[in-house]
Amino acid sequence: MSIIRLNHFEAKENCGDELFSFMQHVVDVVQKADGCINCRLLKRAENILQLVVIEEWLSIAHHQAAASMIPPEEIAKAMVLFAKPPFGIYYQS
Repeated sequence: MSIIRLNHFEAKENCGDELFSFMQHVVDVVQKADGCINCRLLKRAENILQLVVIEEWLSIAHHQAAASMIPPEEIAKAMVLFAKPPFGIYYQS
């Protein structure tokens, strides 16, 4: 049984395109991680500043191991783009 992780992000005003671009880079990297089944980035239809990343993993451990694939300095640069702290939740089918 796979694990689904939904990650929610909201960009500051005028930072939507830059955050989307950064998150697309993250998705491109994550898709290559061991145990990643699928990873998608979506914009909310009613508010393009809100994004969601939908990840499917073999296990929570695989997801957690992949967290280090994005260098901390890249994450630090992106943090200024967020209107509020991002959050994620694990689900299973």
